[in-house]
Amino acid sequence: MRRALVLCALAAVALRADPEPAASWPCFRGGEARVGSDGSEVPGKVAVLWKARNERDRARVMGSPAVAGGRVYVGADNDTLFCYDAEKGGAPAWEFGARYEVFSSPAVADGRVYVGEGLHVHEDARLYCLDAATGRKLWEFRTTGHVESSPAVSGGLVFFGAGGDGLYALDAATGAKKWQVKGLHVDSAPLVTGGLVIVGSGYGETAIGAWKAESGEQAWRTKVPASAWGAPAAGPKGIVVGIGNGNFGETLPNAKAELLCLSPADGSVVWRTPLKNAAMAAAAVANGNVYLGNRGGEFGCFEGATGKKLWEAGCGRAVVSSAAVSPNAVVWGCDGGHLHAADPGTGKVLWNLPLGHDGVSSDLRIVSSPAISGGRIFVGSNNNWFYCVGEKK
Repeated sequence: MRRALVLCALAAVALRADPEPAASWPCFRGGEARVGSDGSEVPGKVAVLWKARNERDRARVMGSPAVAGGRVYVGADNDTLFCYDAEKGGAPAWEFGARYEVFSSPAVADGRVYVGEGLHVHEDARLYCLDAATGRKLWEFRTTGHVESSPAVSGGLVFFGAGGDGLYALDAATGAKKWQVKGLHVDSAPLVTGGLVIVGSGYGETAIGAWKAESGEQAWRTKVPASAWGAPAAGPKGIVVGIGNGNFGETLPNAKAELLCLSPADGSVVWRTPLKNAAMAAAAVANGNVYLGNRGGEFGCFEGATGKKLWEAGCGRAVVSSAAVSPNAVVWGCDGGHLHAADPGTGKVLWNLPLGHDGVSSDLRIVSSPAISGGRIFVGSNNNWFYCVGEKK
């Protein structure tokens, strides 16, 4: 283990506290449907309420947070999963020391936290199951790949991708393997819907596929012309997912970028809409519409029934952060370190919050996807800080 579990000195700036704790966003994109919404409204004027970073070995916060039970859980590049008080921040309630970077976004279910570790260079990464209250390790499962994928917990099973090691289903209580699908490179977070587990593949055969949750039997598999990195989401007319040739660090030529809607019954294409550049993020779904950014600096709203673009809000830099939607705002981060909010119906800009360089390289980025919970926004940055954003007084 690269570093043991330690209690590190942490600088936390508590700028303001709301009277009520945050509600719930228990896994990547807020829930099993991966639609990116919890139903709470975002303030019209915002400020940083608290922020925190690890002072022992400052590290980028590239993972996306989960919020449950008044706590927020998020991983960082110093091989650590942190648990904070969602209302006040401050020193972490606990830390868990993994073996590799924690890019995987945690899932919280039944008093447990499930999270992966590792990046593409790792070939023996684990999925961990921890006690949500204490951070104590309950079990771990070793793969022969990396677990950038954010797990989904449903029906007593936990589903996750392990890079070139494919797609796994484990018993959520014990960590025992139930089934494994090989032959696809899976880094996306699984979508569990209608008794199916749906994921995309980014290397080798680029495809979107569905497997029966109970048995791992393939239901359908649809080849697509480019990498599928973002998590599929349940849309109004089918499964929506962005594709494109690129990665989190660079834009590639011939991106073949599209927003796709696939039938959950057989994987056939319901509609497809071209994008300016590769979509690394997961689509958000609300109000019958689909929201997605891409590496070309374009953030758009698309009609869920047809894929027709309804509005576009350019931010000038690549968007690899997945958006979160509230009834009154859609929120996303971008390269350059800004958090953006727009009216979900019209695209009118509501606010733009720079999160600051803080002495880090001028190439500031937000890869972490924001979570909206209880009217607050939780998000990480490569400037080594984790933020809670809320109403400005």
